[in-house]
Amino acid sequence: MGVRTAAQLVESGMSRGAIARRVKSGTLTRVLPQVYATDKPDFVDLCTAVTLWKSDAVISHLTAAWLWGLVEHEPDRVEATIDPSSSARCPQWIRLYRRTLPTIATFRGLRVVTIEQAFVDVAATLPTAELERFFDSVIDNHIPWRRVALIVGTAKGMNGMKALREQLRRCCPGTRSEPERIVARALTARNFYMELNARVGQFYGDLVDFRARVIVEIDGRMFHSDPATFDSDRRRQNQLVLEGWLVLRYSAATVHADLDRVVEEIITVVRRRRKSIDSSSRTLPRI
Repeated sequence: MGVRTAAQLVESGMSRGAIARRVKSGTLTRVLPQVYATDKPDFVDLCTAVTLWKSDAVISHLTAAWLWGLVEHEPDRVEATIDPSSSARCPQWIRLYRRTLPTIATFRGLRVVTIEQAFVDVAATLPTAELERFFDSVIDNHIPWRRVALIVGTAKGMNGMKALREQLRRCCPGTRSEPERIVARALTARNFYMELNARVGQFYGDLVDFRARVIVEIDGRMFHSDPATFDSDRRRQNQLVLEGWLVLRYSAATVHADLDRVVEEIITVVRRRRKSIDSSSRTLPRI
C-alpha cells in the first residue's frame, strides 16, 4: 500500500478505528498528520508523504536535485515549496519554502520543480568552491548552459543570483577535461577568452585564439602512453607549426601545480602574437 492518507485508507475499506488500532500495534506508521505508511518509509516515501500532507507542496531544492540525479548523496531532510499563503510549520525532517513557482514537473509520480530550477535553488546556497564543482559536474552533462541562464536571467531578485551569473560567465562549457576547464576558467576570470575545442583545419585545439594563431594544448598524464598517439600528435603539431600556428603545451600536473604561471604565460604570448600580427598586417604593401 505504501504511503496513504487517512481518507484513502477509509476509501479502501479501513475504518478510522482500524487505523488507530493498526498504528497502536505498529502495523501502520503515522508519518504526518493524516498520512500513514504500511512499512518503514524510505526517503522517496517521505517525499510522497509531504506532498500528501500539503496538497500544494512541490518537492524542491536539494531533494529535487537528488531526485533528478544532480547530487549523489540522499539529503538529510525533505525540502519542498508551498504556496506563499500556506502555513510553513513542519517537523524537523522537513523544510518548507513559501513562493510561487512558474513551472512544475512530475518525476517518479511526485510533483517536483524542474531540473533547471532544482539546479538554481541548490547552486544559490553554495560557497564559491563548491559552486564551481557543482557547475562543472552538471552544466552540459545534465542541463544545457542556456536553460540555466534563462532561469537566472528571470530571477534577478533572488539571493545568490549574482554568484550564479558570474559562474555562468566562467564555467566554460565545452571543455573535455578537468585541467582544460581549470585553465579556461582562470583565463575567463581575467576577462581573457579563447575558443574551446575549436576546429583548426583538419584538427581541433583545446583552447584556440584565431587572431594570434595560438593553440593551447593541455595533456593528461596518460596522453603519451600509446606510441601511435605520440607519433600522431607530433605530426599534427608539426603541420600546425608549418601553417603558422604557435602551439603551447602544458601537462595536467603543471596546470594543477602552477596555474597562475600557466595562465600568465598564455595571456602574455597571445597578446604579443596579436600585436605582432596586427602590426604586420598594417605594414603590408598594397597591391
